[in-house]
Amino acid sequence: MCRSDSRLFRFITLLLFLLLILSLPVSADSGYTIESYDVDMTVNEDNSFHIIETIVADFTGANKHGIIRSLPLRNTVRRLDGSSSSNHATVKNVTVNENFKTYKEDGNYCIQIGSSNKTVTGKVTYVISYDYNIGKDTLKNADELYYNIIGGEWDTEIFNITFHIHMPKSFDEAKLGFSSGRYGLSTTDPSFVYTVNGNEISGSLAHLSSYE
Repeated sequence: MCRSDSRLFRFITLLLFLLLILSLPVSADSGYTIESYDVDMTVNEDNSFHIIETIVADFTGANKHGIIRSLPLRNTVRRLDGSSSSNHATVKNVTVNENFKTYKEDGNYCIQIGSSNKTVTGKVTYVISYDYNIGKDTLKNADELYYNIIGGEWDTEIFNITFHIHMPKSFDEAKLGFSSGRYGLSTTDPSFVYTVNGNEISGSLAHLSSYE
């Protein structure tokens, strides 16, 4: 998980922070919710993806400066046949419609959006664009796309999720699969729907809880 850079957001001591975490219930208010989250993803044949995320966050807590988007730099794919593979990703060409900075932490590429001298309240729309490259294809006998459209690092509820995936060529629709939920406990949410139109996959999901 990406945490706020201590040079930018440092308001309490580590000890106090730990005490607060221990005393808060699991459903503690994070001070904001994500009211809508749209992902537009173009898949390239070299295992790179161009991604544009439009996130509408509603800030209700004091001393909130923005959001952090956490992108994993190492991914492991576990398949139904028992096989697995790993990749090391790179992130490039990051742009955001607000002030931002990037850093790496705990195996994640962190995009910290906001300003240390400005707090935010109410609804704010963030548009994040980046290129995500997972490197050489390790599967020899087929092409494979495995990607977390919404990462599991968000510490708040997410509503009104939509996505559009533009594939580089035709594919077998019968082999599409989706899941949602916490890591290791994923299922298919009944509110999830998707359609396929040519090489484009579009879908929506009503809600995700924190860390799903």
